Amino acid sequence: MKLQLPSKYIYYALIVVAIGTLIVGYSSQRSQISEFRQEQIQRNNLISRESIEEPVLDGLKPQIININQKKQTLYLPDIMTISVLSEGFESPQLIKSDDKGNLFVTDNKSNSLYILPVSDPQNPQRVDTNLNGVYGLDWYKGVVYVVTQNKVIGYTDIESDGTYKERKTLIDNIPTPKRGSFNTIAIKNDRILVGIPANCESCKPKDPRRGSIVSYALDGSDEELFAQGLKFMTDILPVDESLVVTDIGRDGIGNNLPQVEVNRVEKGKDYGWPYCYESTNTDPKYPEKTDFCNTKSEPSITTLPQGNNIRGFDLIPATFLKDFEGKYVFVYQGGENKSIPKGYKVVIKDSSNQSSALNLITGWLSEDGTAWGQPTGVTFDNTGAMIITDQLNGVIYKVAKK
Repeated sequence: MKLQLPSKYIYYALIVVAIGTLIVGYSSQRSQISEFRQEQIQRNNLISRESIEEPVLDGLKPQIININQKKQTLYLPDIMTISVLSEGFESPQLIKSDDKGNLFVTDNKSNSLYILPVSDPQNPQRVDTNLNGVYGLDWYKGVVYVVTQNKVIGYTDIESDGTYKERKTLIDNIPTPKRGSFNTIAIKNDRILVGIPANCESCKPKDPRRGSIVSYALDGSDEELFAQGLKFMTDILPVDESLVVTDIGRDGIGNNLPQVEVNRVEKGKDYGWPYCYESTNTDPKYPEKTDFCNTKSEPSITTLPQGNNIRGFDLIPATFLKDFEGKYVFVYQGGENKSIPKGYKVVIKDSSNQSSALNLITGWLSEDGTAWGQPTGVTFDNTGAMIITDQLNGVIYKVAKK
């Protein structure tokens, strides 16, 4: 005699089976996603051989470094060594050297400017505080120029103890950047050049200084628009007779678009934003601007992948490594709020669009997808050593040849 279950029990049994199938399928899918995420992190870190960006100098080798009394591992060419030059900062940003080897660094959590005297870089001295929104700086003919959220301040003859001969506010009416962006600065040919980010993603700003580089005399007078069409410049570098800038374009065009532009900027020219991306491609919001993008927008000299939170960069001198002379070093601070973490490394690249970026230092991003460090600014001191800031750990690294 067959036992017949009431129909409602059969119904419940089918539901249980269906739920079980969904759970198994979901677990399998999560496992696949986890494996994919792990693979991408490994590729980003050059832990596996199957890599997006190939290592340089026959591979990157692990080096143990002591960060805030904890041992960490970074990967860099075997002919180089990395060490902590200075520590105790809250969030060091960009860094510059003078002609004597003194280093100057901004700290945007403590709103401060510091000097790392060449005689004792492990004992940094605070030069000034209450510098709201401080990020960019430059050194020129004995003066350190710092740009805050709406001012440019000059410090003349800073001493090793942090004192100075004169502090002067040179400009006090720069448009305040929106949250998450900042002003940048460079000095060239006795002119102050300030990169002012846009305050929107794809609008034409009412203030033409936004999304532009604005030029001033060294005393802050004689304001003029130098170049426009640059949405968010993370650093400005005088090179030969022009400026080279990194420009992060607007969000929302598409997957991996737009890439970060590296532009060689000349006076009076337009670099496309908001009508164009990667300089000559038409933004889908402005289809009527195709002719402008093709004929009037200046093309970038090269591009870098988006999502890495690119910050400081510099031109590599022969005194650092002859083989890299004339190439650029870029800092990928690391993508935030990403399902697959990116960045957290230092790469090198020449100015050719045909070449890809090559990893120089990796390892701040751990295999589990967490970042234990965030490189931010980079410069070279008067000996040719590479100096890198780490805003997460509050330290400054020195990279030199063995």
